[in-house]
Amino acid sequence: MKNQILLIEDDSFITQMYAMKIDELGYGVFTAANHAEVKDILSKNSKQISLILLDLILPDVSGFDVLKWVKKESDLKNIPVVVLSNLSSQADINQAFELGAVDCIVKSNYTPTEVMRIVQKYLSISKI
Repeated sequence: MKNQILLIEDDSFITQMYAMKIDELGYGVFTAANHAEVKDILSKNSKQISLILLDLILPDVSGFDVLKWVKKESDLKNIPVVVLSNLSSQADINQAFELGAVDCIVKSNYTPTEVMRIVQKYLSISKI
């Protein structure tokens, strides 16, 4: 079974761009734009998700709250979460790591291709 990535992002342009890049690499992708969609996808597909890409600015809940929830759930807590956000303060980055993120990527500092290289790195680690 191919790796499945959950992309949590509320900007439809960014979602489409990253979903296309993920698909080009041969991975499957689920997309969610809000907390309800995240919970629905994870409740039905948690065993299939190999990685979560998480924006911190969402319309209905903070990405930090999503990260806290994922890391508290026994069937989700081992899924690596990479924060992919434009929040770039050291305090935000530190908080993401403290809550269990494996990496923090500031969107404006990386091209989509560079982001996909990071995604591939974490997917290869999770298979070991």
